[in-house]
Amino acid sequence: MAEYKERVKERVKEKKTELMRLTKDFSQAYLNEEYDEIIEKLINKMARKREVPFVAGKIEIWAAAVIHALGTINFLFDKQSQPYATVDDINTFFNTKQSTTGQKSKNIRDMFKMSYFDNEFATASIQDNNPFDTWTMINDFFAPRDPVKEEEQDEPVMIDEMEVVAAQIIAGKELNIEKLYMKNDLIEMLGVTYERQQLFYNYLFQHMSFPFPAVYEEEVGPLQLAGTEVTCVELDQKMKVDESYGILVECRDGMKKTILPLADIIVDKNNENSKFIELYSEWLWVYS
Repeated sequence: MAEYKERVKERVKEKKTELMRLTKDFSQAYLNEEYDEIIEKLINKMARKREVPFVAGKIEIWAAAVIHALGTINFLFDKQSQPYATVDDINTFFNTKQSTTGQKSKNIRDMFKMSYFDNEFATASIQDNNPFDTWTMINDFFAPRDPVKEEEQDEPVMIDEMEVVAAQIIAGKELNIEKLYMKNDLIEMLGVTYERQQLFYNYLFQHMSFPFPAVYEEEVGPLQLAGTEVTCVELDQKMKVDESYGILVECRDGMKKTILPLADIIVDKNNENSKFIELYSEWLWVYS
């Protein structure tokens, strides 16, 4: 167990190093040293979370989301701002999709309650020119900071099939895909926790079929992925769920046994297990 935890710690360190490098590369091409400072601050803060968010999923998407989140609150996309870059610049640089980048950026901003003229994540120039030092934003309006209590904003949102199935698995609740639900209610119901990962594990254990072929992708350099063909033989029976990586699956690379995060496994769309892995990965991605 101690050896495994040490490998997890090393994996987080490797992911963090890669995330730093990718985001700094973009900053060198489009931004400045002020952005370098807040990029490093944000990534360090993400790495200190109990469940490090950027461990799961492609690191390029996290890099794009970090830049997008910081750019959003620092007016990066305003043509009158310096530096200036577009959302397309970000997605082209990291080879990511706008919808995915935008969703993950919002998750980061919600995670750390980031806003315009943010005291922690605004660039030095933005902070120096902040006309609202004694004001705060509530429901897109500025109001005096002292007389009001700042609360996390809520809003009605649409759901898709993933939320419907996930709610049944981890909460035993029936959601209506045609209704709107309050965002905070969904987060409270579906937010990823260790206990809910175990419930998802039990569901997948009952529904997935083994063995099956898959590909495991990992970063080998900036914007470079290497795929390894493996055979998934069963969901891990010993540890089952790791707090950083989520549900684990036992695989074989030739004669070598390896334990991998299920969310990082790529399966052919025609494989009967594909829908289960996509369901779990999307839930883990959106609600972490």
